[in-house]
Amino acid sequence: MNDYDVIVVGGGPAGSTTAEHAALNGASVLVLDRKKVIGEPVACGEFLPENSEMKVTFPRVPDMDELFDVPEELISRRMDLFRMIAPSGRYWDVKFSGYTTDRDRFDKFLSEKARKAGAEIRTSVRVTGVEGNEVITESGRLKAKVVVGADGPLSTVARSLGFPRNRDMYPAVTGQAEGEFPPVMEMHFGSVAPGAYAWVLPKGSGANVGVGCSPKLADGKLNDYFASFQQRRGLKVTTRTVGKFVPSNGPIAWTASENALLVGDAAGHVMAVNGGGIPIAMICGRLAGRAAASHVRDGTPLKEYEQEWRSQVAKPLHTAVNTKRLATLFFGTARRTEWAMGVVGARRMGKMIRLRPVFP
Repeated sequence: MNDYDVIVVGGGPAGSTTAEHAALNGASVLVLDRKKVIGEPVACGEFLPENSEMKVTFPRVPDMDELFDVPEELISRRMDLFRMIAPSGRYWDVKFSGYTTDRDRFDKFLSEKARKAGAEIRTSVRVTGVEGNEVITESGRLKAKVVVGADGPLSTVARSLGFPRNRDMYPAVTGQAEGEFPPVMEMHFGSVAPGAYAWVLPKGSGANVGVGCSPKLADGKLNDYFASFQQRRGLKVTTRTVGKFVPSNGPIAWTASENALLVGDAAGHVMAVNGGGIPIAMICGRLAGRAAASHVRDGTPLKEYEQEWRSQVAKPLHTAVNTKRLATLFFGTARRTEWAMGVVGARRMGKMIRLRPVFP
């Protein structure tokens, strides 16, 4: 049986960032990912806010520029406008700076940073469970002093170790559309995506497009909503569509035990109002990696990770959850959605995107 200080299950932004910072702080680290190739297939909107926006949204996070030092070649398209579109087509423009990336290349970049820091990366490995400090794979068992679950919203690590489950997840599907798109990020609300939204996020070539919906509010199938949105918006999707579940109820109740941590989607580290998870995954991944290495080196309790990430990001994440719950009350029908968006207006929509209280 191979022994490691830290085994990270999942090689996405949360897992790779955790692995990098655990390795940088002296731990022997192994990353296990079930995919054959890190980052493929792409199953997200591929959008990140500019660092200036993240500093506004998460003012308690230090060294933001260092964490999000993204090479220019990984930035597909910069934009500074969100267009919030009601069922009738009426829209409100919100100033917001961000960019799209190619998630396959972005995830490989983060994985390579982890490898250069000293982490070992293994792909095509399916983890079937965790018992104590042993990670069970289809080809055998591996032992670690700390196990990190960065394996998504349906985390095997979380389920095996008795962590709380993500609740109120909504399904989403995404694909790549060809064509010319202006530098405007679109969010479509109403019957096109009940309880969530549809999106068009321009890239250097084409756009990332998709739909999410709430199972409680939708009376149709997700793929049908996506097909309808493509037709309504005049989109030509040229790639295979990929689906995923998005946590929408905020962070789970606890994310650390004596020898395990959860980070990223597994921990509910998602912005409930827009489904964005990459920034939180990396912020909390850095903290998880440092906490895991400190535990191995000095015996520091892993619960200090929980205290630290809650100190840095919990307040805006919970504000986002409250905003989403309020929106769900008012966005029931097309007419109510239109009315509610008119009442909220562009200024308050800007607060919503930045995870600030919408009212007063």
